[in-house]
Amino acid sequence: MMRHRVVPLLVVASGLVAVVPAALGPYPGLAWPLVALLAVAGIALGWWQRRPAGPAPAVAPQRRPAELPAAPVLVGRAAELAAVSAAVAGGAQLVVLAAAAGTGTSALALRAAHDARDHYPDGQLFAALRGASADPVPPEAVLVRFLRALGRPDDELRGDVAELASRFRSVVDDRRVLVLLDDARDAAQVRHLLPGGAHSLALVTSRRLLSDLLGASVLTIGALPEEAALELLTATAGPGPVAADPDGARRLVRACGGLPLAVRIIGARLRMRAQWSASALADRLDDENRRPAGMRLADRAVRSTLRVVYDELGPGEQLVFRRVGGYPGPSVGLAAAAARCALEEHAVAGALERLAGALLVESPAPDRYRMHDLLRLCARDLAAEGAEDVEGLRRHLRWLTARARPGGWLAAERENVLAAVHAAVGAGLAADARAVIVAVHPLVTGEAEHGYRLRLWQAAIPVATALGDEPFRIRALRWVSHAYGMTGQSRLELPAAQQALAAAERLGTDVREIALAAWRVGDALRALDRFDEAQEALLRALELLTGLGAVADEIEVRLSLGTLDNTFLRPELSTPVLTRAVELLAERDEPERGWALLGLAVAAGLSGQVQRARELVADALGVAERLGDDQLRGHCLQERGWLHVRHGAYRHAERDFAAMLAIFQRLRGGPGVAAAQAALGEIADLRGETAVALSRFELAMAEYERLGLPVRLGQMLQRRAEVLRGLGREQEAEADAARARELIGDAPAHRGPALRRRPDRPRRET
Repeated sequence: MMRHRVVPLLVVASGLVAVVPAALGPYPGLAWPLVALLAVAGIALGWWQRRPAGPAPAVAPQRRPAELPAAPVLVGRAAELAAVSAAVAGGAQLVVLAAAAGTGTSALALRAAHDARDHYPDGQLFAALRGASADPVPPEAVLVRFLRALGRPDDELRGDVAELASRFRSVVDDRRVLVLLDDARDAAQVRHLLPGGAHSLALVTSRRLLSDLLGASVLTIGALPEEAALELLTATAGPGPVAADPDGARRLVRACGGLPLAVRIIGARLRMRAQWSASALADRLDDENRRPAGMRLADRAVRSTLRVVYDELGPGEQLVFRRVGGYPGPSVGLAAAAARCALEEHAVAGALERLAGALLVESPAPDRYRMHDLLRLCARDLAAEGAEDVEGLRRHLRWLTARARPGGWLAAERENVLAAVHAAVGAGLAADARAVIVAVHPLVTGEAEHGYRLRLWQAAIPVATALGDEPFRIRALRWVSHAYGMTGQSRLELPAAQQALAAAERLGTDVREIALAAWRVGDALRALDRFDEAQEALLRALELLTGLGAVADEIEVRLSLGTLDNTFLRPELSTPVLTRAVELLAERDEPERGWALLGLAVAAGLSGQVQRARELVADALGVAERLGDDQLRGHCLQERGWLHVRHGAYRHAERDFAAMLAIFQRLRGGPGVAAAQAALGEIADLRGETAVALSRFELAMAEYERLGLPVRLGQMLQRRAEVLRGLGREQEAEADAARARELIGDAPAHRGPALRRRPDRPRRET
């Protein structure tokens, strides 16, 4: 009898027990024995139904797939591995590692999976999703393979993606499984492949952020730092080439931009070419035009890797990638990007945001974008294929010229201006670069900007050479000389000025240019305390400018000449020169007027006219305060402090010198800092605080030595020698005095640290 028929028999037996007594009522002797028999039969049938039908079949053991590829040797990613571990330890069940192509994210995820596999003993599943390719793997194909790997029968491997995903989650619900999904295209491809249980972990790599995956812990992976990239290069190329040429090896990893794929390719090339040094290969890669081709090895090429990503973009994103990607500079603003693309800003903004989602660009600040160096080179090459690169740069240069504004614009674009100018020379756009320099130069004001002015005009020299524009080259040399002086590089200031003067004389067609170059030479010589030569150059400049009627230039030269005369104790020469400057300025409240008044105050003090000096310093300080000119204010405080010293008002003098020091420290004005330290040392010595005085003198000496001003350093050594003699330290004093005589040489006697130099106000160059 088959077991499935027992239940109907039990039902029939139960019914008979109920009806038999009534049916056999006339024969009570037979009814009850029959009921008892039926009851015994029912009990027997129930017992038989419950007993085992035979030996229990053996339960098939759970399959525990171990699909992870071999664990890679990972170099330089300790911090990233720790971040993955921390995310998992914090309860994350889904970790997405997002990075640009070639960043080594797959290797990182695989290493992290191997490190964590012991915590997921029920199996590790792996799928290469080929998200960056033209034919990414459909999620249903991955699910079928996962279910088969987990031991499910064939009749459970059918259905649509939703059914398969539901079945997969049910199978792994109570298991501890690790799933690694490599190179995901988007969230839709990944969402059905995630285990739903509370004990499993999914690691996903993608070239997109995939931020719309619920509960995902997203970690973005950047380029390798230089030391880690060097370690990877050593591991790939072998220790020999790197140890033999460490400088060349560093150049190689810098050329790779920290991209692990690029470093591995370069390392493999270096290993395969034993006769090449790292420097030889670096020389080839230094040319950006050859760099992507130089990083090619068999089918592993940076360019082809990036090209795969590019090919999957829409036409709009491709255009923006090509035209924006070739931008010079550290980052590009949205408005400049729109200009490069010749499109509306809103269209470019949307494309850039989509490119950022694809990790092809980064957005370090609102409406600003940047691209990895190798991605930028790839974009530039793609633009060059369609002859878009030069035109994009031309539009960028013209945008910079038209939009040039002081304040926030310059702060955001300053580095881009320099990069665009450099790029323009090689692209045959020197005329556009010249226009940018002319537009930006008047915006570069303030004491903190002299370094930038130096770089701007240094970039102008090759622009002028490319154009064959000798007058513009002369102007560039003049401003380079001035910026050297203002940044304390006095030894470089004079050669640049002399080059400008020689070129202007050789050209011979512009008397004003000769005068301005002579003035620059004179000012550079003044900074080096070479009185006679400085006076000759400045007088020549003054004579030429007076004949031309160039009043503004004449005033500037008079200020330089008056300062020179005051420095070398010639108030009889400085007074008429500076008086005429004040007359030319009339009553205009300009910085030049303040400097002229201050120069006259110094001359009055040297002539013994103390009260007149006080009045003039007060007038000059008033100009400085009204104009907010800290450089002028600092020098006014210096002169007022020395006037306080004459009357023994040391506390007032110290206050002025301390304020002066704070100003020049903020302005990074080396000569002013040194002069303030020297003055504070004098006050300390006058008060008998010799230890403080010596300390201040040493600080001033260190600054003068750094600035390359030997005469000033000699003066401070003389003062220190005097203090040391007062302390009975004769041997030290004599050593200082001997060195002072050597440094000062035959330089004429001159005033201690006083008016050193002041900035020229940038005027629009034409």
